[in-house]
Amino acid sequence: MNESEKARDKAQALNIRAAKAIVETVKSTLGPMGMDKMMVDGGGNVIVTNDGATILRELDVAHPGAKMMVEIAKTQEALCYDGTTTTVVLAGQLLSNSEMLFEKGLHPNVICRGYHEASQMAVDFLVSEIAMKGGDNVLHEVAKTAITGKTVESATDIVSTLCVDAVLAAGDADKVRVISLPGGSIEDSYLFKGAIVSKDFVLDYEVDEKTNALLLNTGLEEEKGQDNVQVQLDAASYKEFSQASKKGLLEQAQQIVDKMGEKGILFVRDGVHDHVCAYLKKNNIGVVRRLPESTLRALSNTLGIPVSQSVEDFEDSTTIRVSRQKHNDVYYLFIVGEAESDQSTLVLRGATQSTLDEMERGFDDALGVVSLVKDNHSVVAGGGSSFVAMASYLRNHAATVGGRAQMAIEAFADALEIIPATIAENAGFDPLDTILAIRHEIQNGSLQYGPDVAEGGVKDMGAEGIIEPTELIRQAVLSSTEVTTSILRIDDIVGRRELE
Repeated sequence: MNESEKARDKAQALNIRAAKAIVETVKSTLGPMGMDKMMVDGGGNVIVTNDGATILRELDVAHPGAKMMVEIAKTQEALCYDGTTTTVVLAGQLLSNSEMLFEKGLHPNVICRGYHEASQMAVDFLVSEIAMKGGDNVLHEVAKTAITGKTVESATDIVSTLCVDAVLAAGDADKVRVISLPGGSIEDSYLFKGAIVSKDFVLDYEVDEKTNALLLNTGLEEEKGQDNVQVQLDAASYKEFSQASKKGLLEQAQQIVDKMGEKGILFVRDGVHDHVCAYLKKNNIGVVRRLPESTLRALSNTLGIPVSQSVEDFEDSTTIRVSRQKHNDVYYLFIVGEAESDQSTLVLRGATQSTLDEMERGFDDALGVVSLVKDNHSVVAGGGSSFVAMASYLRNHAATVGGRAQMAIEAFADALEIIPATIAENAGFDPLDTILAIRHEIQNGSLQYGPDVAEGGVKDMGAEGIIEPTELIRQAVLSSTEVTTSILRIDDIVGRRELE
Protein backbone atom coordinates (compact mmCIF):
# COMPACT_ATOMS: atom_id res chain seq x y z
CA MET A 1 0.00 0.00 0.00
CA ASN A 2 1.50 3.34 -1.07
CA GLU A 3 1.46 6.59 0.91
CA SER A 4 -1.58 8.06 -0.92
CA GLU A 5 -3.65 4.94 -0.22
CA LYS A 6 -2.63 5.05 3.46
CA ALA A 7 -3.67 8.72 3.68
CA ARG A 8 -6.98 7.93 2.02
CA ASP A 9 -7.71 5.04 4.34
CA LYS A 10 -6.79 7.11 7.38
CA ALA A 11 -9.02 10.03 6.33
CA GLN A 12 -11.97 7.75 5.66
CA ALA A 13 -11.47 5.89 8.93
CA LEU A 14 -11.35 9.15 10.91
CA ASN A 15 -14.47 10.53 9.24
CA ILE A 16 -16.40 7.30 9.69
CA ARG A 17 -15.36 7.08 13.33
CA ALA A 18 -16.51 10.65 13.99
CA ALA A 19 -19.81 10.08 12.20
CA LYS A 20 -20.45 6.88 14.15
CA ALA A 21 -19.81 8.75 17.41
CA ILE A 22 -22.68 11.08 16.51
CA VAL A 23 -24.86 8.07 15.78
CA GLU A 24 -24.14 6.48 19.14
CA THR A 25 -25.21 9.69 20.85
CA VAL A 26 -28.75 9.61 19.45
CA LYS A 27 -29.27 5.92 18.67
CA SER A 28 -30.81 5.08 22.04
CA THR A 29 -33.51 7.75 21.56
CA LEU A 30 -35.05 6.06 18.49
CA GLY A 31 -38.53 4.58 18.72
CA PRO A 32 -41.42 4.69 21.18
CA MET A 33 -39.23 3.26 23.97
CA GLY A 34 -36.27 5.56 23.28
CA MET A 35 -34.44 7.04 26.25
CA ASP A 36 -33.89 10.73 27.04
CA LYS A 37 -30.64 12.70 27.03
CA MET A 38 -29.67 15.33 29.58
CA MET A 39 -27.59 18.06 27.97
CA VAL A 40 -25.70 20.52 30.19
CA ASP A 41 -23.68 23.53 29.04
CA GLY A 42 -20.89 25.41 30.80
CA GLY A 43 -23.38 27.73 32.48
CA GLY A 44 -25.33 24.87 34.04
CA ASN A 45 -28.32 25.21 31.71
CA VAL A 46 -30.04 21.85 31.25
CA ILE A 47 -32.10 20.37 28.41
CA VAL A 48 -33.76 16.98 28.86
CA THR A 49 -35.05 15.58 25.57
CA ASN A 50 -35.21 12.57 23.27
CA ASP A 51 -35.74 14.70 20.17
CA GLY A 52 -32.90 13.87 17.79
CA ALA A 53 -32.94 17.25 16.07
CA THR A 54 -32.58 19.10 19.38
CA ILE A 55 -29.78 16.83 20.61
CA LEU A 56 -27.79 17.21 17.40
CA ARG A 57 -28.38 20.96 17.29
CA GLU A 58 -27.08 21.40 20.84
CA LEU A 59 -24.05 19.09 20.49
CA ASP A 60 -20.60 20.68 20.69
CA VAL A 61 -19.20 19.21 17.47
CA ALA A 62 -15.73 20.02 16.14
CA HIS A 63 -14.84 17.23 13.69
CA PRO A 64 -15.79 18.10 10.08
CA GLY A 65 -17.05 14.57 9.40
CA ALA A 66 -19.35 14.73 12.41
CA LYS A 67 -20.60 18.16 11.34
CA MET A 68 -21.79 16.63 8.05
CA MET A 69 -24.06 14.31 10.02
CA VAL A 70 -25.45 17.22 12.00
CA GLU A 71 -26.11 19.17 8.79
CA ILE A 72 -28.04 16.30 7.18
CA ALA A 73 -30.19 16.06 10.31
CA LYS A 74 -31.02 19.76 9.99
CA THR A 75 -32.05 19.19 6.37
CA GLN A 76 -34.33 16.31 7.35
CA GLU A 77 -35.97 18.44 10.05
CA ALA A 78 -36.46 21.38 7.69
CA LEU A 79 -38.09 19.26 4.98
CA CYS A 80 -40.05 16.68 6.99
CA TYR A 81 -40.13 18.03 10.59
CA ASP A 82 -39.36 14.54 11.94
CA GLY A 83 -37.14 11.53 11.19
CA THR A 84 -33.80 13.12 12.07
CA THR A 85 -32.72 10.25 14.33
CA THR A 86 -33.76 7.73 11.66
CA THR A 87 -31.65 9.53 9.06
CA VAL A 88 -28.55 9.69 11.25
CA VAL A 89 -28.80 6.07 12.44
CA LEU A 90 -29.25 4.82 8.87
CA ALA A 91 -26.29 6.87 7.64
CA GLY A 92 -24.15 5.49 10.46
CA GLN A 93 -25.01 1.92 9.53
CA LEU A 94 -24.27 2.58 5.86
CA LEU A 95 -20.83 3.84 6.86
CA SER A 96 -20.25 0.81 9.08
CA ASN A 97 -21.17 -1.56 6.25
CA SER A 98 -18.88 0.32 3.88
CA GLU A 99 -15.93 -0.55 6.13
CA MET A 100 -16.66 -4.24 5.55
CA LEU A 101 -16.78 -3.58 1.81
CA PHE A 102 -13.37 -1.90 2.03
CA GLU A 103 -11.98 -5.06 3.58
CA LYS A 104 -13.35 -7.05 0.63
CA GLY A 105 -11.46 -4.81 -1.78
CA LEU A 106 -14.21 -2.51 -3.07
CA HIS A 107 -13.18 1.00 -4.12
CA PRO A 108 -15.06 3.93 -2.51
CA ASN A 109 -16.42 5.01 -5.90
CA VAL A 110 -17.86 1.53 -6.48
CA ILE A 111 -19.52 1.64 -3.07
CA CYS A 112 -20.93 5.12 -3.73
CA ARG A 113 -22.32 4.03 -7.09
CA GLY A 114 -23.91 0.93 -5.56
CA TYR A 115 -25.40 2.93 -2.67
CA HIS A 116 -26.85 5.47 -5.09
CA GLU A 117 -28.47 2.81 -7.26
CA ALA A 118 -29.79 1.04 -4.18
CA SER A 119 -31.36 4.23 -2.81
CA GLN A 120 -33.13 4.90 -6.12
CA MET A 121 -34.43 1.32 -6.32
CA ALA A 122 -35.60 1.43 -2.70
CA VAL A 123 -37.37 4.78 -3.07
CA ASP A 124 -39.11 3.68 -6.28
CA PHE A 125 -40.33 0.52 -4.53
CA LEU A 126 -41.43 2.57 -1.51
CA VAL A 127 -43.53 4.97 -3.58
CA SER A 128 -45.00 2.44 -6.02
CA GLU A 129 -45.57 -0.67 -3.88
CA ILE A 130 -45.52 0.19 -0.17
CA ALA A 131 -47.17 3.62 -0.01
CA MET A 132 -50.88 3.89 0.70
CA LYS A 133 -53.27 6.72 -0.01
CA GLY A 134 -53.38 9.25 2.79
CA GLY A 135 -55.94 11.92 3.54
CA ASP A 136 -57.80 13.46 6.47
CA ASN A 137 -58.97 10.04 7.68
CA VAL A 138 -55.45 9.02 8.80
CA LEU A 139 -54.30 12.35 10.25
CA HIS A 140 -54.97 11.31 13.85
CA GLU A 141 -52.98 8.09 13.41
CA VAL A 142 -50.08 10.01 11.88
CA ALA A 143 -50.07 12.48 14.79
CA LYS A 144 -50.23 9.68 17.38
CA THR A 145 -47.29 7.90 15.73
CA ALA A 146 -45.20 11.09 15.81
CA ILE A 147 -45.79 11.78 19.52
CA THR A 148 -45.33 8.19 20.70
CA GLY A 149 -42.30 8.02 22.97
CA LYS A 150 -42.32 11.75 23.72
CA THR A 151 -43.41 13.68 26.81
CA VAL A 152 -46.83 14.41 25.32
CA GLU A 153 -47.58 10.70 24.91
CA SER A 154 -49.44 10.71 28.24
CA ALA A 155 -52.33 12.52 26.55
CA THR A 156 -52.18 10.97 23.07
CA ASP A 157 -55.81 11.51 22.10
CA ILE A 158 -55.90 15.14 23.26
CA VAL A 159 -52.58 16.01 21.60
CA SER A 160 -53.41 14.34 18.27
CA THR A 161 -56.78 16.06 18.14
CA LEU A 162 -55.19 19.44 18.86
CA CYS A 163 -52.54 18.91 16.16
CA VAL A 164 -55.05 17.86 13.51
CA ASP A 165 -57.46 20.70 14.35
CA ALA A 166 -54.63 23.25 14.30
CA VAL A 167 -53.27 22.16 10.91
CA LEU A 168 -56.73 21.92 9.34
CA ALA A 169 -57.59 25.40 10.66
CA ALA A 170 -54.33 27.02 9.54
CA GLY A 171 -53.76 25.00 6.37
CA ASP A 172 -50.09 24.36 7.12
CA ALA A 173 -47.88 23.62 10.13
CA ASP A 174 -45.78 26.74 9.55
CA LYS A 175 -48.87 28.92 10.07
CA VAL A 176 -49.67 27.41 13.47
CA ARG A 177 -48.27 29.49 16.31
CA VAL A 178 -47.41 27.66 19.53
CA ILE A 179 -47.22 29.39 22.89
CA SER A 180 -46.36 27.79 26.25
CA LEU A 181 -48.03 28.94 29.46
CA PRO A 182 -46.63 27.49 32.73
CA GLY A 183 -49.24 26.04 35.05
CA GLY A 184 -51.82 23.30 34.77
CA SER A 185 -51.19 20.06 32.89
CA ILE A 186 -51.07 18.92 29.29
CA GLU A 187 -54.78 18.08 29.44
CA ASP A 188 -55.45 21.82 29.88
CA SER A 189 -53.89 22.64 26.49
CA TYR A 190 -56.26 24.03 23.88
CA LEU A 191 -56.49 25.62 20.44
CA PHE A 192 -57.19 29.36 20.46
CA LYS A 193 -58.81 30.65 17.25
CA GLY A 194 -56.89 33.90 17.07
CA ALA A 195 -53.53 35.45 17.95
CA ILE A 196 -51.81 35.68 21.33
CA VAL A 197 -49.34 38.48 22.06
CA SER A 198 -46.84 37.88 24.86
CA LYS A 199 -46.45 41.60 25.58
CA ASP A 200 -48.22 44.06 27.84
CA PHE A 201 -49.18 47.69 27.30
CA VAL A 202 -46.47 50.33 27.72
CA LEU A 203 -48.70 52.30 30.09
CA ASP A 204 -51.59 50.95 32.14
CA TYR A 205 -54.58 50.55 29.88
CA GLU A 206 -58.11 49.46 30.70
CA VAL A 207 -59.04 46.71 28.25
CA ASP A 208 -62.55 46.64 26.84
CA GLU A 209 -63.85 43.40 25.35
CA LYS A 210 -64.41 45.18 22.01
CA THR A 211 -62.07 47.86 20.70
CA ASN A 212 -60.26 49.03 17.56
CA ALA A 213 -56.76 48.14 16.39
CA LEU A 214 -54.01 49.29 14.01
CA LEU A 215 -50.71 47.60 13.06
CA LEU A 216 -47.48 49.54 12.41
CA ASN A 217 -44.34 47.94 10.94
CA THR A 218 -41.95 50.64 12.17
CA GLY A 219 -41.46 52.79 15.27
CA LEU A 220 -42.44 56.16 16.66
CA GLU A 221 -39.13 57.42 18.02
CA GLU A 222 -36.78 60.31 17.36
CA GLU A 223 -34.60 59.42 14.40
CA LYS A 224 -30.86 59.44 14.98
CA GLY A 225 -28.75 61.02 12.27
CA GLN A 226 -26.28 58.82 10.42
CA ASP A 227 -23.64 61.52 9.96
CA ASN A 228 -21.36 62.79 12.71
CA VAL A 229 -22.20 66.48 12.47
CA GLN A 230 -21.22 69.17 15.00
CA VAL A 231 -23.54 72.16 15.34
CA GLN A 232 -23.26 75.11 17.71
CA LEU A 233 -26.58 76.35 19.12
CA ASP A 234 -27.55 78.85 21.77
CA ALA A 235 -30.00 77.86 24.50
CA ALA A 236 -33.09 79.13 22.69
CA SER A 237 -32.12 77.48 19.39
CA TYR A 238 -31.33 74.18 21.12
CA LYS A 239 -34.74 74.16 22.80
CA GLU A 240 -36.44 74.82 19.48
CA PHE A 241 -34.34 72.11 17.82
CA SER A 242 -35.14 69.48 20.50
CA GLN A 243 -38.85 70.29 20.38
CA ALA A 244 -39.06 69.99 16.59
CA SER A 245 -38.68 66.22 16.46
CA LYS A 246 -41.10 65.75 19.36
CA LYS A 247 -43.60 67.94 17.58
CA GLY A 248 -43.35 65.74 14.50
CA LEU A 249 -43.96 62.63 16.59
CA LEU A 250 -46.99 64.18 18.25
CA GLU A 251 -48.37 65.11 14.84
CA GLN A 252 -48.07 61.44 13.86
CA ALA A 253 -49.75 60.50 17.12
CA GLN A 254 -52.67 62.79 16.27
CA GLN A 255 -53.01 61.06 12.88
CA ILE A 256 -53.25 57.74 14.74
CA VAL A 257 -55.96 59.18 16.99
CA ASP A 258 -57.91 60.35 13.93
CA LYS A 259 -57.69 56.92 12.31
CA MET A 260 -58.36 54.90 15.45
CA GLY A 261 -61.59 56.43 16.61
CA GLU A 262 -62.73 56.75 20.21
CA LYS A 263 -60.71 53.89 21.68
CA GLY A 264 -58.20 51.33 20.42
CA ILE A 265 -54.85 49.54 20.58
CA LEU A 266 -51.76 50.28 18.48
CA PHE A 267 -49.40 47.34 17.83
CA VAL A 268 -45.91 48.50 16.84
CA ARG A 269 -42.85 46.54 15.67
CA ASP A 270 -40.19 48.96 17.02
CA GLY A 271 -39.97 51.41 19.88
CA VAL A 272 -42.43 54.18 20.72
CA HIS A 273 -41.39 57.42 22.43
CA ASP A 274 -42.77 57.84 25.95
CA HIS A 275 -44.32 61.20 25.03
CA VAL A 276 -46.23 59.50 22.20
CA CYS A 277 -47.41 56.73 24.54
CA ALA A 278 -48.64 59.29 27.05
CA TYR A 279 -50.39 61.35 24.35
CA LEU A 280 -52.12 58.27 22.95
CA LYS A 281 -53.20 57.12 26.38
CA LYS A 282 -54.90 60.49 26.97
CA ASN A 283 -56.88 59.71 23.83
CA ASN A 284 -57.86 56.20 25.05
CA ILE A 285 -55.32 54.36 22.88
CA GLY A 286 -53.09 51.67 24.34
CA VAL A 287 -49.65 50.92 22.87
CA VAL A 288 -47.97 47.54 22.56
CA ARG A 289 -44.44 47.97 21.22
CA ARG A 290 -41.40 45.92 20.14
CA LEU A 291 -43.36 43.06 18.61
CA PRO A 292 -41.65 40.48 16.36
CA GLU A 293 -42.62 40.56 12.69
CA SER A 294 -44.07 37.06 13.02
CA THR A 295 -46.47 38.34 15.67
CA LEU A 296 -47.51 41.25 13.47
CA ARG A 297 -48.17 38.84 10.58
CA ALA A 298 -50.28 36.68 12.87
CA LEU A 299 -52.25 39.75 13.96
CA SER A 300 -52.69 40.78 10.34
CA ASN A 301 -54.10 37.33 9.48
CA THR A 302 -56.34 37.41 12.54
CA LEU A 303 -57.72 40.87 12.02
CA GLY A 304 -57.85 40.94 8.23
CA ILE A 305 -55.96 44.25 7.94
CA PRO A 306 -52.50 44.95 6.49
CA VAL A 307 -49.43 45.88 8.52
CA SER A 308 -48.84 49.54 7.64
CA GLN A 309 -45.28 50.66 6.85
CA SER A 310 -45.85 54.20 8.13
CA VAL A 311 -48.50 56.29 9.87
CA GLU A 312 -49.48 57.83 6.53
CA ASP A 313 -50.29 54.37 5.15
CA PHE A 314 -52.92 53.60 7.77
CA GLU A 315 -56.27 52.50 6.48
CA ASP A 316 -59.36 52.41 8.67
CA SER A 317 -58.97 50.53 11.94
CA THR A 318 -60.75 47.25 12.59
CA THR A 319 -62.77 46.00 15.53
CA ILE A 320 -61.22 43.30 17.73
CA ARG A 321 -62.15 41.34 20.83
CA VAL A 322 -59.30 41.30 23.32
CA SER A 323 -58.74 39.87 26.78
CA ARG A 324 -55.75 40.35 29.08
CA GLN A 325 -54.55 37.36 31.11
CA LYS A 326 -51.71 36.87 33.56
CA HIS A 327 -49.72 33.62 33.59
CA ASN A 328 -46.68 33.15 35.81
CA ASP A 329 -46.30 36.92 36.36
CA VAL A 330 -46.41 37.61 32.60
CA TYR A 331 -49.33 39.32 30.86
CA TYR A 332 -50.67 38.01 27.54
CA LEU A 333 -53.18 39.58 25.16
CA PHE A 334 -55.67 37.18 23.56
CA ILE A 335 -56.99 38.74 20.35
CA VAL A 336 -59.78 37.70 17.99
CA GLY A 337 -60.91 39.61 14.91
CA GLU A 338 -64.42 40.18 13.63
CA ALA A 339 -63.67 38.75 10.17
CA GLU A 340 -63.29 35.05 9.32
CA SER A 341 -59.65 33.97 9.80
CA ASP A 342 -57.58 30.79 9.59
CA GLN A 343 -55.12 32.03 12.20
CA SER A 344 -54.86 29.79 15.25
CA THR A 345 -52.59 29.53 18.26
CA LEU A 346 -51.84 26.30 20.10
CA VAL A 347 -51.75 27.00 23.84
CA LEU A 348 -49.67 24.45 25.76
CA ARG A 349 -49.95 24.06 29.52
CA GLY A 350 -47.48 22.25 31.75
CA ALA A 351 -46.05 22.22 35.24
CA THR A 352 -42.56 23.55 34.50
CA GLN A 353 -40.83 25.44 31.70
CA SER A 354 -38.50 22.52 30.90
CA THR A 355 -41.54 20.24 30.54
CA LEU A 356 -43.20 22.79 28.29
CA ASP A 357 -40.09 23.06 26.11
CA GLU A 358 -40.09 19.31 25.51
CA MET A 359 -43.84 19.33 24.90
CA GLU A 360 -43.39 22.06 22.32
CA ARG A 361 -40.77 19.98 20.49
CA GLY A 362 -43.17 17.04 20.42
CA PHE A 363 -45.98 19.21 19.10
CA ASP A 364 -43.73 20.64 16.39
CA ASP A 365 -42.99 17.14 15.07
CA ALA A 366 -46.65 16.12 15.16
CA LEU A 367 -47.84 19.30 13.47
CA GLY A 368 -45.24 18.86 10.74
CA VAL A 369 -46.06 15.27 9.83
CA VAL A 370 -49.80 16.01 9.86
CA SER A 371 -49.26 18.81 7.34
CA LEU A 372 -47.18 16.41 5.19
CA VAL A 373 -50.06 13.95 4.96
CA LYS A 374 -52.86 16.51 4.56
CA ASP A 375 -54.35 16.92 1.08
CA ASN A 376 -54.17 13.19 0.24
CA HIS A 377 -50.39 12.73 0.38
CA SER A 378 -49.42 9.07 0.73
CA VAL A 379 -48.49 7.23 3.93
CA VAL A 380 -46.73 4.01 4.90
CA ALA A 381 -46.91 1.70 7.92
CA GLY A 382 -44.51 2.83 10.65
CA GLY A 383 -42.29 0.99 13.09
CA GLY A 384 -39.54 0.53 10.51
CA SER A 385 -41.64 -1.98 8.53
CA SER A 386 -41.07 -0.15 5.25
CA PHE A 387 -37.29 -0.34 5.72
CA VAL A 388 -37.32 -4.15 5.95
CA ALA A 389 -39.66 -4.34 2.95
CA MET A 390 -37.26 -2.19 0.92
CA ALA A 391 -34.33 -4.32 2.10
CA SER A 392 -36.05 -7.52 0.95
CA TYR A 393 -36.75 -5.98 -2.45
CA LEU A 394 -33.12 -4.89 -2.87
CA ARG A 395 -31.77 -8.36 -2.04
CA ASN A 396 -34.05 -9.92 -4.62
CA HIS A 397 -32.96 -7.45 -7.31
CA ALA A 398 -29.29 -6.87 -6.46
CA ALA A 399 -28.19 -9.48 -8.99
CA THR A 400 -29.73 -7.43 -11.81
CA VAL A 401 -26.94 -4.89 -11.31
CA GLY A 402 -23.69 -6.05 -12.82
CA GLY A 403 -20.25 -5.99 -11.25
CA ARG A 404 -19.20 -5.33 -7.71
CA ALA A 405 -21.88 -2.69 -7.21
CA GLN A 406 -24.32 -5.46 -6.32
CA MET A 407 -22.26 -6.11 -3.17
CA ALA A 408 -22.84 -2.50 -2.18
CA ILE A 409 -26.57 -2.89 -2.85
CA GLU A 410 -26.71 -5.93 -0.57
CA ALA A 411 -24.83 -3.96 2.10
CA PHE A 412 -27.34 -1.14 1.66
CA ALA A 413 -30.18 -3.62 2.21
CA ASP A 414 -28.56 -4.86 5.40
CA ALA A 415 -28.21 -1.27 6.63
CA LEU A 416 -31.91 -0.52 6.11
CA GLU A 417 -32.82 -3.11 8.71
CA ILE A 418 -30.99 -1.18 11.43
CA ILE A 419 -34.09 1.00 12.00
CA PRO A 420 -36.54 -1.71 13.21
CA ALA A 421 -33.62 -3.51 14.89
CA THR A 422 -32.78 -0.40 16.93
CA ILE A 423 -36.45 0.17 17.82
CA ALA A 424 -36.67 -3.39 19.15
CA GLU A 425 -33.35 -3.11 20.99
CA ASN A 426 -34.35 0.14 22.69
CA ALA A 427 -37.54 -1.60 23.86
CA GLY A 428 -35.48 -4.37 25.48
CA PHE A 429 -35.98 -7.13 22.90
CA ASP A 430 -33.56 -9.06 20.72
CA PRO A 431 -33.02 -7.15 17.44
CA LEU A 432 -31.97 -10.21 15.42
CA ASP A 433 -35.06 -12.23 16.36
CA THR A 434 -37.22 -9.23 15.46
CA ILE A 435 -35.66 -8.80 12.01
CA LEU A 436 -35.93 -12.52 11.25
CA ALA A 437 -39.61 -12.49 12.24
CA ILE A 438 -40.33 -9.48 10.02
CA ARG A 439 -38.52 -11.15 7.10
CA HIS A 440 -40.71 -14.20 7.60
CA GLU A 441 -43.87 -12.08 7.39
CA ILE A 442 -42.57 -10.40 4.23
CA GLN A 443 -42.06 -13.80 2.60
CA ASN A 444 -45.73 -14.49 3.36
CA GLY A 445 -46.69 -11.29 1.54
CA SER A 446 -47.18 -8.98 4.54
CA LEU A 447 -45.18 -5.75 4.15
CA GLN A 448 -46.52 -3.88 7.19
CA TYR A 449 -45.08 -5.89 10.09
CA GLY A 450 -42.76 -4.18 12.57
CA PRO A 451 -41.47 -4.61 16.15
CA ASP A 452 -43.98 -5.11 18.96
CA VAL A 453 -42.38 -2.89 21.60
CA ALA A 454 -44.87 -3.94 24.31
CA GLU A 455 -44.89 -7.73 24.15
CA GLY A 456 -41.95 -8.55 21.92
CA GLY A 457 -42.08 -10.19 18.51
CA VAL A 458 -43.81 -8.45 15.62
CA LYS A 459 -47.24 -7.12 14.75
CA ASP A 460 -49.08 -5.45 11.87
CA MET A 461 -48.23 -1.75 12.05
CA GLY A 462 -51.02 -0.71 9.68
CA ALA A 463 -53.66 -2.56 11.68
CA GLU A 464 -52.36 -0.90 14.87
CA GLY A 465 -52.70 2.57 13.33
CA ILE A 466 -48.95 3.23 13.32
CA ILE A 467 -48.68 5.41 10.22
CA GLU A 468 -45.95 7.72 8.86
CA PRO A 469 -45.73 10.04 5.84
CA THR A 470 -44.14 8.44 2.78
CA GLU A 471 -42.14 11.61 2.20
CA LEU A 472 -40.50 11.27 5.62
CA ILE A 473 -39.18 7.77 4.84
CA ARG A 474 -38.21 8.73 1.30
CA GLN A 475 -36.23 11.76 2.43
CA ALA A 476 -34.53 9.78 5.22
CA VAL A 477 -33.25 7.20 2.73
CA LEU A 478 -32.06 9.83 0.24
CA SER A 479 -30.46 12.08 2.87
CA SER A 480 -28.60 9.28 4.62
CA THR A 481 -27.32 7.98 1.27
CA GLU A 482 -26.14 11.43 0.25
CA VAL A 483 -24.19 12.12 3.44
CA THR A 484 -22.68 8.62 3.35
CA THR A 485 -21.40 8.97 -0.21
CA SER A 486 -20.10 12.46 0.59
CA ILE A 487 -18.05 11.11 3.49
CA LEU A 488 -16.79 8.09 1.52
CA ARG A 489 -15.53 10.33 -1.30
CA ILE A 490 -13.19 12.22 1.05
CA ASP A 491 -9.70 10.76 0.66
CA ASP A 492 -7.71 13.34 2.59
CA ILE A 493 -8.12 16.01 5.27
CA VAL A 494 -5.94 19.06 4.73
CA GLY A 495 -5.58 22.35 6.52
CA ARG A 496 -6.69 25.57 4.85
CA ARG A 497 -5.17 29.00 5.27
CA GLU A 498 -6.81 31.56 7.48
CA LEU A 499 -8.95 34.15 5.69
CA GLU A 500 -7.44 37.61 5.83
